[in-house]
Amino acid sequence: MGADTVEGPSFVKSLAVIALPLFVILLVAEIVLPGRTTLDNSNSQTGFDPLTLGFVSFLVLSVLFYELKKHGERTARFLMAGVTTSGTLAGLILLQAWFATANTGLGVFYLLAPPLAYAGLYFSFKDYTGSLSRRRAGILRAMSTTMLGAVLGAFLPVLFTIPFLILLSILDPLLIESNILRQSVGTKALDNLTTATTLPLAGLDVGLGDIMAYSMLATSSIVNSGILAALATTTLILVGVLLTLRIAQSRHIVAGLSIPLWLGVLPSIVLRLVT
Repeated sequence: MGADTVEGPSFVKSLAVIALPLFVILLVAEIVLPGRTTLDNSNSQTGFDPLTLGFVSFLVLSVLFYELKKHGERTARFLMAGVTTSGTLAGLILLQAWFATANTGLGVFYLLAPPLAYAGLYFSFKDYTGSLSRRRAGILRAMSTTMLGAVLGAFLPVLFTIPFLILLSILDPLLIESNILRQSVGTKALDNLTTATTLPLAGLDVGLGDIMAYSMLATSSIVNSGILAALATTTLILVGVLLTLRIAQSRHIVAGLSIPLWLGVLPSIVLRLVT
């Protein structure tokens, strides 16, 4: 997170903008995934291979860093187009799960899916070409990352999700405090990437990856531990965001994952230990 001066109504508004998608996705997950009918991950650990996922992620990041160094702005736009397109797919998955759970038949879903998919791809393309204002692009990207994080949290096993998020929370401040990324891809490419992957709020820039991680943890909590644990998780995430915003007032740039995720994983860890 990066901040200039965040205080008063602007401070509250920034926190509300982060909180709203989390509570909306909790409501959606509670409606869509009451029995994990469609996104059932109860048996997913049997065929889940974290080593393969880690290897593929390493390859993807290597290609991303190389392309950022060679074609900074274009690669950053392409990355966000991929995120918004994936967010469209994630939204369709959640919609399909809702129709399956409601036992209303999938006929209506198949009628709604094509225009929704077209709209998502259309706005993703406009975002890629720079035709959207930064505010509209920010809303589109925030919605996409929230839905993508929700689907990842529902699909991935909790025994992978928690360690993965903890690892991210450790790497986040290391990358921010060091010049590793700047030295790897160059100042201009990093600035393009930062502009593309942050949500501009009043006096504050919030990383879209932070929002995705919060959504991922909240959804994983509701799927694996129930609504009460998810509410506790989300509340602790927001307490962490509040503390991070306070720190950002004095430090200008601060890691947005560490405190919220360290607090947010506590209910899941405690439940795992006592059950």
